[in-house]
Amino acid sequence: MTLYFACGWVIRPDTDYDHLTHLAGDVECELVAVAPIYMSNEGYAVMTFAVGVPSEAHLVKLIEAVGEEVGLTHWYSVTEDYFNRGKTLYLNVLPPEMREQWLAGMDAYGKHNAEVKRKAL
Repeated sequence: MTLYFACGWVIRPDTDYDHLTHLAGDVECELVAVAPIYMSNEGYAVMTFAVGVPSEAHLVKLIEAVGEEVGLTHWYSVTEDYFNRGKTLYLNVLPPEMREQWLAGMDAYGKHNAEVKRKAL
């Protein structure tokens, strides 16, 4: 039986999305991004990740593999239907121009979030 979890993630600049996808696979987790990106009440741009895992222990392995500093630490249970709304971030299959545009947009969100955080301190 597969378990499903999601995490609202405050987008960070310079994130290696390919690395995140591979880390998830290495610990037997299927990681997807669920659209759309939204703005939190605090003004942060947030992307929701979801995972399908064989057990909660696999989710713990993913959290440990990714590292606490990335911010994928607060997961909650979701349905399979919710998980299925997501898309795997296999960016290497995109044409280079589309990939670069997407990464630039995500980096801009991350820089925005860094500025919001800086102003809040």
